[in-house]
Amino acid sequence: MISVVIREYCVRDFRDVLEIDAEAFNSRNPAYDVYIYLAYSSNFLVADIGGKAVGYIVTMDMGVDSKIMSFAVKKEFRGKGIGSMLLKEVIKRCKNKGKHRILLEVRVSNVVAQKLYKKNGFKTIEILPKYYNDGEDAYLMELRLVDNF
Repeated sequence: MISVVIREYCVRDFRDVLEIDAEAFNSRNPAYDVYIYLAYSSNFLVADIGGKAVGYIVTMDMGVDSKIMSFAVKKEFRGKGIGSMLLKEVIKRCKNKGKHRILLEVRVSNVVAQKLYKKNGFKTIEILPKYYNDGEDAYLMELRLVDNF
């Protein structure tokens, strides 16, 4: 059993997060992506195994809502419940902040991520045509944290 700690991002995680981001998203400029996460995040959490970040999730405040900006787990650590741990922690923190809902976009082709989100209560509310640079559509998903708003 591996011991995973979910904690706040810190500067020493920069290279690990860059690596995860580049691997997961084939980003042209992962350093810029991480800069944006740091500049706009309300939650920037990492999954730490032995002092190394193996996954991360970033949310941004949008008034009464939060939005997941980025979420990834290093390929070799996928399927071990780490993504679920990160998502559950961010949901808990958003609830504690009194957020009404959490929004996210996910590729139509990313069935694995969609299953994780649905398992945690997210529902698809819209299709965003040609959302990604390569022309792929996205699903806009939400998790309602408050019943009536």
